[in-house]
Amino acid sequence: SQVTHQLAVNVQLPAEHGGLEGSAIFVDSEDTFRPERIEQMVKGLDDEVLADTLVLHGIVEETDDADPTDEDQLDALVSSVLEKIHVAKAFNSNHQILLAEKAQEIASESQDEEFPVRLLAVDSLTAHFRAEYVGRGELADRQQKLNKHLHDLMRVGDLNNTAVVV
Repeated sequence: SQVTHQLAVNVQLPAEHGGLEGSAIFVDSEDTFRPERIEQMVKGLDDEVLADTLVLHGIVEETDDADPTDEDQLDALVSSVLEKIHVAKAFNSNHQILLAEKAQEIASESQDEEFPVRLLAVDSLTAHFRAEYVGRGELADRQQKLNKHLHDLMRVGDLNNTAVVV
């Protein structure tokens, strides 16, 4: 969960700081997404990275205007970062599969936007599948359904130049 949160922040950083200048889709199957954790991560960025990210997100016009100690600028940046993380709660395995299809739509539609989808994170990929397909008799069905789901997720990545993290 910590890694997926950090990646959802890092994907939005300027390219010169290792970012992809994009947005993220976060499929949450275990209710682990925490906006307050995103806030901590944004506010914990290095001053130079913060300054360039404030410019990228349109909070200030140039790095000379950026003030990493200005609470208003930081709050505006946190809001901007959170707006660019599309969070979807998966309630069961079928819903999770539907969300992967919706992620494909969102990623495809975003390609001409300022912050196209560059990260698809699924936390946790297997939780619903393990809970719904219990026992040896269900193993083949579970593996088959999970394999198709993984291929669908990879297709989102391949079609949209998007990193997929599970």
